[in-house]
Amino acid sequence: MKNRFVVTITDINGSKQYNIRQYVKQIVLYVILLVVVIFFFSFISIRLLLTEVRQIEVKRDLMQQEYYKINEKNEELQALIDEKTQELVKVSDRIEDLEGIVGLSDRVVNPKELSLIERVDLASITGAQKAFVMQLIPNGLPMRSEYRVTSDWGERINPVSQRKHLHTGVDYGMPVGTPIYAPADGVAYYVNNGYNGGYGVMLKLEHSFGFSTFYAHLSKIAVQKGDFVRRGQVVAYSGNSGRSTGPHLHYEIRYLGQALNPRPFIEWTMRDYTQIFEKEKNVKWQSLLTMINQLVEIQQTPALLQREQK
Repeated sequence: MKNRFVVTITDINGSKQYNIRQYVKQIVLYVILLVVVIFFFSFISIRLLLTEVRQIEVKRDLMQQEYYKINEKNEELQALIDEKTQELVKVSDRIEDLEGIVGLSDRVVNPKELSLIERVDLASITGAQKAFVMQLIPNGLPMRSEYRVTSDWGERINPVSQRKHLHTGVDYGMPVGTPIYAPADGVAYYVNNGYNGGYGVMLKLEHSFGFSTFYAHLSKIAVQKGDFVRRGQVVAYSGNSGRSTGPHLHYEIRYLGQALNPRPFIEWTMRDYTQIFEKEKNVKWQSLLTMINQLVEIQQTPALLQREQK
């Protein structure tokens, strides 16, 4: 009887006895012990997970605070850039006034005999108009780090297919992950992380007046389709994606869909403002600048200035 466990049930009809072997009792005890152990370890695991979650929340708060600080610093730098731009505009206007005083621009010439540069100079473009144009039309390099030109614009033998064709951009050799900056205000209208016919990860920015810029073989895109971007904003990072023989950036400038030589635009500065008008013949500069000058004049009318001040 020592290996048996007797259960007696008594009701109005009498008593009944049920004999259960001793090992069944042990199994029940083991099950109860297992449940207790599982509950204990679950409790410890939950406590550890809650501690880790709290640590992650603390790190998130610190990163958010750091982001706010960086954002404030960025706004301060942008304000400083705007201030310096205004100073540059004033200096440019004063230089043009001095040229008029000393008689450098008061000669009378038949407009039909003038080159495009001379006709643009006669338009009396102010510093504000120059700054406005260079904010909207791509100019300067799309990166600020060291680089080497691995393939220029023009006819070349493709290093992969070994066939001669027009290379529609400039290739800049640089380490993977180099920041790429927008050369003018615009909007991201093509963002694709696929193969793109060998171009790899690719970004296209649409700028004002029919200009657009292409960025290929990227490692990462920092904007989304439809995002508006400012000149100098990081839009992507260089890479080695697609059909590429090494880490580099393929950079294109197009006007109404036609590929242009990026060199004149890359070398375009406020100091050498008019050189691009002679170097790039595929753009109707005079009508474009005339329209832009009218936009600037409208923007600077007293009524609009008073409305902005309000």
